[in-house]
Amino acid sequence: MSVPALGRVLAVSPHLDDAVLSAGALLSAHRGSFVLTVFAGIPAHYEGLSEWDARSGFAGGDDVVALRREEDRRAAERVGATVEWLDFLDNQYSERQSGAAEIAAAIRVVRARLDADTLALPLGLAHADHVRTHEACALLLEHEFDFVTHWVAWADIPYRARHPDLMNDRLDDLRAKGFVLSPFEVGAGEPKRAALAEYPSQLRALGPDNMADAERPEQLYTITRQ
Repeated sequence: MSVPALGRVLAVSPHLDDAVLSAGALLSAHRGSFVLTVFAGIPAHYEGLSEWDARSGFAGGDDVVALRREEDRRAAERVGATVEWLDFLDNQYSERQSGAAEIAAAIRVVRARLDADTLALPLGLAHADHVRTHEACALLLEHEFDFVTHWVAWADIPYRARHPDLMNDRLDDLRAKGFVLSPFEVGAGEPKRAALAEYPSQLRALGPDNMADAERPEQLYTITRQ
């Protein structure tokens, strides 16, 4: 399947890198689109340096989320997208787990303001924040299908390579709910490669194997009703 014409895409990203890692080439093919990061809230204070943030090269006292937001903004620009950030906290910064309905309501408000044609959601693999982001988008998919003109799901990098069983389970679950999934791929291309380079902290933490996966073709699915 060739890359479908999707108009303005709103890619809903769990963290401040996921949409570009997993769907940056799709965004580049639909310039003028948007990346909405769900867990982009800045904590009132940091309880020391998390293991992930230390691996990313940050130091005690850094405003990590603010620095990562700037990486995200530059990366999105490389693929012709504009960033939007919600204030939900990454689970490494908060024990409070925001529910799918609360997140879905916030996504609904942003999409209405931006008037996007397509909502691109993660399959939501492995990581708790990815799962919650998928569940929030799935509420809109199941109960407000006409909310947008087109729906697309993207396979989460790096989890697609690590957990193919979870990916297949998620696809089966969507099919069981009455949706038709039509797969297509988009090659990385130079704009996405340039965008990946704008994430120095995540390049460091993810390592070369995971970043190599991000340069392989993106796995995407248009979602329609039976």
